[in-house]
Amino acid sequence: MNKNNLFQCEISNCANTLFSPQDFLTQLVWNLLEEGTTSFKDNEWGQAVKDFSEGLNIVYYAASEEIDIPKALLESLYVNRATAYHSMGQCQLGVQDCDRALEVCKESRSALYRKALCLKELGQYKEAYNCTTDCLLITRLVKSKTSWSCLLQENKNSHVSSAVCNPLSATHDFMPACSLCFPREGQGIYTFVHKPDLVHTCKRDILLCRKKAGYLSEWTRVRPIPTWTSFSGPFVLCRGKKLLKSGDLGLCKFGEKCTFAFNQLEIDVWTEERKGTLDRSVLFDPTAVKLDPVYTVTRLLQEHKGMFLFLCQECYDSKPTIISRRCRDDKAICSNLHAPHAFDDNKCLAYMMMNTTVNYRKIRQLHILCHLDLCRQAVRYGCLREDSCHFAHSVIELKTWRMQRDTGITVEEIVKESIKYYEKQEQNSPNFSPGAFGGGPNKPLGGGKGAKSLNLKMKFACAGCWLNGLISEPDKALKYCTARARHAWTKERRVLLVKSPGRNKWVQVRPLPHAKNYPLQYDLCTQILEKRKCTYTGNCTFAHSQEEKELWTYMKNNDLRDMQQIYDMWLSLANQNRQSDGTALTQSNPLAEEKCIVMPTDYADPMSSFHCRLCGRHSNSERQWQQHISSEKHKDRVFSCEGEDESLTWSYRFPGPRFEICPKLDSECPEGASCDFAHSPEELQEWLERRDFLRRKLAKAREDMLIMPDELDFGKYNFLLQD
Repeated sequence: MNKNNLFQCEISNCANTLFSPQDFLTQLVWNLLEEGTTSFKDNEWGQAVKDFSEGLNIVYYAASEEIDIPKALLESLYVNRATAYHSMGQCQLGVQDCDRALEVCKESRSALYRKALCLKELGQYKEAYNCTTDCLLITRLVKSKTSWSCLLQENKNSHVSSAVCNPLSATHDFMPACSLCFPREGQGIYTFVHKPDLVHTCKRDILLCRKKAGYLSEWTRVRPIPTWTSFSGPFVLCRGKKLLKSGDLGLCKFGEKCTFAFNQLEIDVWTEERKGTLDRSVLFDPTAVKLDPVYTVTRLLQEHKGMFLFLCQECYDSKPTIISRRCRDDKAICSNLHAPHAFDDNKCLAYMMMNTTVNYRKIRQLHILCHLDLCRQAVRYGCLREDSCHFAHSVIELKTWRMQRDTGITVEEIVKESIKYYEKQEQNSPNFSPGAFGGGPNKPLGGGKGAKSLNLKMKFACAGCWLNGLISEPDKALKYCTARARHAWTKERRVLLVKSPGRNKWVQVRPLPHAKNYPLQYDLCTQILEKRKCTYTGNCTFAHSQEEKELWTYMKNNDLRDMQQIYDMWLSLANQNRQSDGTALTQSNPLAEEKCIVMPTDYADPMSSFHCRLCGRHSNSERQWQQHISSEKHKDRVFSCEGEDESLTWSYRFPGPRFEICPKLDSECPEGASCDFAHSPEELQEWLERRDFLRRKLAKAREDMLIMPDELDFGKYNFLLQD
C-alpha cells in the first residue's frame, strides 16, 4: 500500500471521529515538524531531514486532495529542512528549500537568513549579501544587523561595518556640549547652565542627557565612566544625602573623581557603557565612528587591564581547566607536560585579566550565528551549552566580537597589536611585570628607558626572623628560610621589605588595605608622624612609613592589590639574576602555595598546572588542586555572586532554613531579621529563586571539576542544597 492509499485509509477512519480531514492532516504535519525539530536539537540531522520530508509529503498529498494546510507550516518545513541540510554540509539543497519557502512567503525572514547562510558557505558572497539586505528591508529591526554584519566577516576581500546601537534611545535624549555652551556658574554639581544659542565651535567633549518622559526635562551632565577602579558591581548614587539634595560638590571629598554616580542618568549610561552596548563617541558624533583596529584593541586593553594571547584550546576546555601556551622548546606543541597538543591546530584567542588575581577568558571565534549579546546563563551560573552557545559568555568576549565586526580585524592581528601595546608600555612607563624591571630583586622598582622609577629596593624575608631583628631569605627549594631556625617559608610567614636611597634601612610594608573604593591618595598615620607607636587595635589603613605610602600608591595605580603578585614578581626577578650562577629558586614542594602568572610571554616552559576560573589561582599538581577546591574560601566563591550580572543583587535577607511564610506575620514577629521564616510572599519567592540559583551553580561547578565529587559540606549553604 503506497502512502497516498495509507492517508486515504486514515482519513476515512477519522471521518467517524470529531476530527475533519483538514484538522487530522494539519495535526499530523505539526507532529512531524515537532519530531524533526527535536531530532535536529539532538544533532540527528539525517533523521530531521526525514521527518521534515515526510511532513512535506503529507502537504503534497493534501494539495492533491484540495485540502488546505496552513502556509506557515509549509514554510517552516522548508526552512527547517534547509537548516538541517546546512548543518550536514549540503548547502545547495538548502538553497533550493529556501527558494521554495520564499515561493510560499516571499517576505520570509527565516528563509532569507538561511539562504544567506548556505550561499555564504558556497562562496557566493554577493548573493548572500543581497539576501541579508532584503532581510533588513523586511524586518526594519536594528537587531537584524547582527546576522548580516557578521555574514561577510570571514571574506577577507569584503568589509561590512554597522552602526553602534544606542539601547537608551527609546527613553533618553543625548546632546554633546563643551565648557562654553554648558559652563558651570557655581560650585555645585547642578550649577551648570545650558546655552544652546551660543555661537561658537563646540568641542563636543561633554555628554548631556535627559529623560524623554517624567518631570526631569533639563539637560544634565554625565561624567565619563570611572576607569581607575576595578569595581564590577552595580553603580549606585553617592551616599552623601546632602550632596544629592544640594548638589554641592564641596560635600563630597572626592569631588569630580568620585566613583559613585551623582544622578540616575549617570547610572543608566555607565551601566550600558560597561556592558559595551553604548559607545559615548558615537553619541558625540554618530558619523565619526572610529573603526581603527589599533585604537579599538588599545581601548580594550586599557579598560580591562589585561592582554590578548593565544592558549591551547584542548587544555583550556579540559576539566579542570589547564592553561598552556606554545612550548618554548618545541614550538609545534603546547606547554602541557603530560598531554601536549599541536598548538597551531588547537590555539584559541584568550584574554588575560590582571586585577587582584590573574584570570583568563576564552574568546571563541566570531561566526555568522553569533548573537552580539551576553548569555544570561553564562553570567549567572555558567552556560551548559558551552561552545555551542551563540551568545557571548563574558563582557570581554562580547566587546571583542563587536570590535571584529566593526573593523574586520583578525585574531592574529589582535594578539600582535596587544604585544605592541605592552612593549610600548614597558618602554614608556613603569609596570610590575618581568620585562619591566631593569634590575634584580634588590634594585629599584621601575626600570625601562624613560620610565619614572619608584626608586625603592625590595626583598621578601622570613617574618619570624624579622621579629627578632634578622633578615633571612628563602632557600633554593622555597621550603624554609636560610636561618638556623629553619622557619617554614609560607605566605603567612614572610614579609615584604623595602629600602629607599635616603635611608640605609630596610622597612616592612604591610599588604594594601582592603577597600571597596580605594582612596585617591594614602596618608601617613598621625601617631607615626608624632614619632609614637600606632596603638590602633585593628589594621591601621594609614601608612606607617614614607616607603609604605609610596609603595601602596604604586600598587593601587598599577592594579596590584594583592601581595602575592608582588611576591611572584620578586621571585621571577630572583630567578633571572640567579640563573647565570645555576642557583635559581625552584618550587619543588608539591604542597607549596599556588602562584598566579603575572604577565604572559610568547612561549612557556613545559609544565602542567590547573587553573581555577573562580579564584584566578594556579595549582601545580593534582594534590595541590584538590587542596584548593576543598578550601572554605574557594567553596564560598562557588556560591558567591561576585562579578556576576548586576540583576542578581538580592533584595531580601539571606534565606533561612524554613521556606514558608512566618506564622506570626499577622502580628509583629519578635525574632525580626533572625527569623527562620520568610516575612512576605515576595521574600519567599526570592528565597526559592536563590536556592535554585545556588543549586545550578553547584551543578556547573561539579561539571567543571571545581568541587570534589564527594564534597557535601558547604557551610552556611548546606540547608539550601537539601531537598
